[in-house]
Formats: sequence, structure tokens, C-alpha cells
Amino acid sequence: MRGTIGLTAALVAVSVGCSSPDIDRGALAGDERAAAVYEVILDRLIADEPGIGGEEQADWVLFVATRSEEVIDIDVQVGVVAALEPAVEVRFIDDQTEAIDTELEDQPVRDLGLLVGLGAVPPDGDTVEVYADRYRNANQIAAWQFTVSLVEGSWELTGPPATTDVRLVPPGD
Repeated sequence: MRGTIGLTAALVAVSVGCSSPDIDRGALAGDERAAAVYEVILDRLIADEPGIGGEEQADWVLFVATRSEEVIDIDVQVGVVAALEPAVEVRFIDDQTEAIDTELEDQPVRDLGLLVGLGAVPPDGDTVEVYADRYRNANQIAAWQFTVSLVEGSWELTGPPATTDVRLVPPGD
């Protein structure tokens, strides 16, 4: 119970901080910077998904996993959750099998969801390239290299994402 209270308090603190109009999102560093870059990429990847943009939370789950040697820091996770909820429920996972129903033939994502894998955000620079993939089922996997730049104090996609090789190996392969 104590961990739940701590995480809830952290989410509230980040939510309040992220929603303040006085924050210069471009001036963020470290975990807050990484969360802002991931937010831009995830916004793009889920923009056309059912239920996004409505007044109620989408009826599916966004699972997020790392695709680099680095773990996505808990503070980055909290920042991303605060930015994307309540539009969609976000669950960070340690292993992709937590999100994939391996009992079904096409191995879809559980809870009518979407699995997104994210590469590491480079620690510095006003323009960064970040890998991301999207998995719906074993037959629908795509990957891109996103270029995100700091433009007039906000992180934005600069140009269309470039298609790249998938770093995800479907379960059972």
C-alpha cells in the first residue's frame, strides 16, 4: 500500500508540474527531457488509434517497453503517464510477453492494446533521434527512427519518421 501511495503522490506532483503554463518544456533536463521527447513520439504513434482525442479514456491499453540496453527510469515513466493519461491507460512493462497474448495464433496485444517499444533518448542536443516500434500482433509490426527537435521552447517532430528495421522479436521466434 505504501508504494501505491508514493506512486500516486509522484503522479500528482508530476501532473501538476507538467500542466503549469509557466514551465519551459524545452529547458527540461534529464528525466523530464526524456519524458517530453517520449511524449511527442507516443502522441504521434497513438494519434490515429480509436478513442484518442475524445473526452473519455480510450478503451484500450498502451503498453510501453524499452528497446535499448537502458531501463526507462521510473521518473520518465511517471512523466509520460502524467502527459498521456487520461486519454489512454499507459502501462510500462519489463518484458514484452507481459503485453502479448501468446496463447492466440496471431499473438495480439492484451486488453485490445498497443505495444510500443522505445529506444533511448540521447542525453543532450537540441535534436535527437529515437527508435520506436509499434506491435499490434505478430503480423503487424513496424518501426521508425523519429527525429525530435527543440523548436521555440517545445519538443516537436521534425520531418516524417524514417522506416527502420524492427528490434522486436515476436514471442516464440
